[in-house]
Amino acid sequence: MAGLSSANMCTKVVAYGSDANTPLVTQSYYSNLQTVREQSEDVLLNLGYEISSVDTSSNRITTGWRPVTSDSHYMVLFKHKDYSAASGAYYQMIIDMTDASPSVRVSVSTTVKSVAGKLSSSEVLENKFLTRLDDQLRSPQIEMTNVGVKNR
Repeated sequence: MAGLSSANMCTKVVAYGSDANTPLVTQSYYSNLQTVREQSEDVLLNLGYEISSVDTSSNRITTGWRPVTSDSHYMVLFKHKDYSAASGAYYQMIIDMTDASPSVRVSVSTTVKSVAGKLSSSEVLENKFLTRLDDQLRSPQIEMTNVGVKNR
């Protein structure tokens, strides 16, 4: 009988995960809001994300919750990044777009839900999204100079 009651205690909720927002990773694109929003949705779907909501009035895309990856989020312990502390945590990606004519500023962040504590982003996921968006929005005609590449 004692074994039965101790088994029941293991399933009792004693801690709840808290949400933490990570800092924004930002990139600007010479395009319009509609094109950037459509291409952002396409990139997210191609990366395997479920799109939870698209708010056209605030120009925000939110994905569904996914488990953190082994390199995406960490906790600072004893002045070192501990990626194993993120085990069991979940994140959702938030894409915000702002019209800054003649460009559109895209800001990417994650909201992380964890029981372990406040997790930080390594920006791997955010940069992966922005790299793919770069590819999607790159003009078929480019001009290369000693200072970089620009669209024609």
